[in-house]
Amino acid sequence: MITPTRSAWSINWLRLEAALCYIPSVETKREAPILRVVGDQVEGLIDEVASELPIRLVLNDEPLVTLLCTPAELEELTVGFLLSEGILRDKASIKTLKVDEREAVVRIELSDLPADFSTLFEKRTISSGCGKGVTFTNERLSADSRIKAKDRLISLDDIRQLLRAFRNISALYLETGGVHSAALSDGKEILFFSEDIGRHNAMDKLIGKAFLRNISIENKILITSGRVTSEIVTKAGRNRFPILISRAAPSCMAISYAEDMGITLVGFARGDRMNIYTWPNRIAL
Repeated sequence: MITPTRSAWSINWLRLEAALCYIPSVETKREAPILRVVGDQVEGLIDEVASELPIRLVLNDEPLVTLLCTPAELEELTVGFLLSEGILRDKASIKTLKVDEREAVVRIELSDLPADFSTLFEKRTISSGCGKGVTFTNERLSADSRIKAKDRLISLDDIRQLLRAFRNISALYLETGGVHSAALSDGKEILFFSEDIGRHNAMDKLIGKAFLRNISIENKILITSGRVTSEIVTKAGRNRFPILISRAAPSCMAISYAEDMGITLVGFARGDRMNIYTWPNRIAL
């Protein structure tokens, strides 16, 4: 028998308060009233959910894209996105970078843009990521050269130890269960970590963080919690990651891209098991 613990008035309040979660906020999590059902018991509780906010990216005073993201590390997200799309290439070209939290806008001014910038946005691809994100990189894959990194960058035991640390490092995931994670490693320890409701955003934040701190990605390892699709591999290749490790599955196109771009792709990396799809020479087996 179901025995609700909240009155009809409380349930109406619940519906009203749930709608308030969409009010823009710079907090990475929000409280939301819920009805939790366990078996035949229904209980009214306050739960924590991950924040989601549309952030407008304005490049050289022109609207570029709106990113649905967790409202944290927005400078890093902007820089990482532009790096991954091939728009930003040199740190010296960043003239200004400002975050307006009240207006939910990030404004960046670059001193130079790619020669094909005006035609780049005529070839948008709807990605397979959350929120049907837009990417421009798949159309330019032919411009990306194969990554040449030395053999045996990491061992199986090192991968397992990194995954154990990676699994428990995200406080926001442990609190909400609603975000993806990405980490940069030198093969022995996690150097940087980022999280976001979108796996693409988490990766871009990580890339932007390393770039702004002048940390080279050469011979570094990228770890992600999300499934690996072609645009994820393209981001990894454009930023020259030799090894990409995920707890989730890759797509067939992701495997093909990783093979072509010279990326060691590891999927289903959980506990003692993992699948190595491409370029196993960089892992000491």
